[in-house]
Amino acid sequence: MLNVRICVGTYCYITGSSDLIKLKDRLPEEIKDKVSFIGSACLGCDESDESPNPPYAKVGDVLIKQCNEEKLLNEIYSQLGLER
Repeated sequence: MLNVRICVGTYCYITGSSDLIKLKDRLPEEIKDKVSFIGSACLGCDESDESPNPPYAKVGDVLIKQCNEEKLLNEIYSQLGLER
């Protein structure tokens, strides 16, 4: 099972992670049973030295900055070894 963590901290939530969480209900059938979505209060991204780039998500161990549905699905398919 591939874990997808979505930051639902305030900054990420208001910049788009609220939409990313909803993606779990719209996943294509071919990957729906292979992916687990987890809301996370913070992924620790605000602790880096660079300026923040929310919303953040993690697919496995890969952190995605300025995450959107397209980036998230691309990484999920990539880690599952499937063509999109």
